[in-house]
Amino acid sequence: MLSGTIVINKKRQLLILLLIAFGLNVNTLFNEYAMDDVVVLTNNSLVQKGVKGIPQILTTDFFFGIENKKSDLSGGRYRPVALVTFALEYQLFGANPFVSHLISVLLFLLLVALLFKFLNNYIFKDPDTFPTTVPLAFITCLIFIVHPIHTEVIANVKSRDELITFILLLVSAFSFIRYTENRKAIQIIISLFSFFIALLTRESAVPFIALVPLMAYFFFNQTIKKSLLLSVPFAIVFAGYMALRLAMVGFTKASNLDIGNAPFLYATPSEAFATKVFILFKYVGLLIFPYPLSSDYGYNQIPYIGFTSVTFILSALFYTVLIIFAIYTFRKKSIYSFCIFFFLITIILFANFIIEIGAPLAERLLFQPSLAFCILLALLYSKAAKQFSLPAKIIMLMVLLLFSAKTILRNKDWKNNETLYFTDVLASPNSIRPNLYAANQYIKKALSEPNEELKKEYYSKAILYDERIASIHPDFRLHADLGLAYFGIKDYFNAASHWLLAYQMSPDDTDTRQRVMMLSEILFNEGNNFSKTGNATEAIRNYKKAVELNENNVDAWYNLSRTYAFIKDEANAREAWYQMQKHTTNPQPYPEQK
Repeated sequence: MLSGTIVINKKRQLLILLLIAFGLNVNTLFNEYAMDDVVVLTNNSLVQKGVKGIPQILTTDFFFGIENKKSDLSGGRYRPVALVTFALEYQLFGANPFVSHLISVLLFLLLVALLFKFLNNYIFKDPDTFPTTVPLAFITCLIFIVHPIHTEVIANVKSRDELITFILLLVSAFSFIRYTENRKAIQIIISLFSFFIALLTRESAVPFIALVPLMAYFFFNQTIKKSLLLSVPFAIVFAGYMALRLAMVGFTKASNLDIGNAPFLYATPSEAFATKVFILFKYVGLLIFPYPLSSDYGYNQIPYIGFTSVTFILSALFYTVLIIFAIYTFRKKSIYSFCIFFFLITIILFANFIIEIGAPLAERLLFQPSLAFCILLALLYSKAAKQFSLPAKIIMLMVLLLFSAKTILRNKDWKNNETLYFTDVLASPNSIRPNLYAANQYIKKALSEPNEELKKEYYSKAILYDERIASIHPDFRLHADLGLAYFGIKDYFNAASHWLLAYQMSPDDTDTRQRVMMLSEILFNEGNNFSKTGNATEAIRNYKKAVELNENNVDAWYNLSRTYAFIKDEANAREAWYQMQKHTTNPQPYPEQK
């Protein structure tokens, strides 16, 4: 009877968890595609071939379908499984954001169900170790569900790979534990196969090799030596995966100097190390206080720091104490030691120490590591509830409500590119990409806006964000966009300056060349208008800029020469005439003035 009651209670707990998970994320179903969704679906040429694109997806880099070349990121990216799911989805439903978001939500529900069962069956199974009336698995999953740090994974369709990876790792863990219990070969086959597919989905599966012995030691009474031996089959599978990966996409060493994909490009080795340590500390800060959240924390949102920085010293001290505590309590098999090692193992590979991942920090990278935080918070709550029941419940309820509210609101931010970029540029004002994306959105709005006042306002806002990028990174290539924005508000001289720079940087860019030629004609006509009103100074200014943009603009050279002659500037009049003759098929001598 008691056993039956416990089973029923757990089923009710799971139902509550699933209802909350769905309720908090149901608003994502009405979102559009946003940000990196273009990479995996809307602009991916291989995915849009549907089933026919799958063979090439399996043999090319993750970004091949959008860039038609190997990735410039260190290590390359070989993640065919998620792209295969997108290809199948596209084959059946086309580019349908409702379907894409529904799949993400359903995958999250499946993950919650597996996680709840895993925690109940294996992590919190021993009543002697966890003598509490608080349902720890339920509280842990509840915190995991409501935590706003997970919104990027659920609301951003592209992050389906994180969901699939975590699900596959839980399946692998279940099967491996069953194998250790019954020694059935089918269980180890399922476990290793699930792990292999997880590796083909996303690199965040790699730390599982170290998690296997960690869990075996802490929860299954294995010695350190036996625990380490248990990871050998997974290490072998990883070796096979790496061989396949190298055969398919090779191993890219980043050679580009794009600050967008190399955030530590301008840092000294000591600055890079100190900043990375601080970012590790910042990850913990986001778990405790997830505000503000952003889709991008690129250069220079997190400024470089050195070894003498207070933030580095505090960060290094925090992790030193944390690691010492974890090692000290390791032999005692403390759950706190387990949580610390779980967090470090799952985050360290993506903290830019081992390999540069192309971003200093990303919220999606906390998806697996956050589980350690959720377990820890549930344990602290259970201890507090023993002595301070009511205050503990009130505080936990406030945390859950605040996290839930932030999750709902953050999901709304992911509605589309416009809402996301206009929100995140406020959260990451010193990062290049949010400013660039916000500027692009305002230019797009301006181009389709019939109201002249609003059009001018949008262009002005685009200029504001582009100019901010220029102050962050003076050499960043944004001159084409800035020129377009200035052109939109009819500031032709600033437009000319930026388009000239853009043209000098990319002389083969046909769009920029056409804009330069067009603006040369506009300034020529502006010069003519000033000439008609007798304003020789402004006429000369416009003609000079017109020929600077296009030295083959013979009419502009001619009128420039005539205008100089009109104000009796003989030397400049002759020079303009001679320049004109260089670009004509029938050169004429300079007409002597009477």
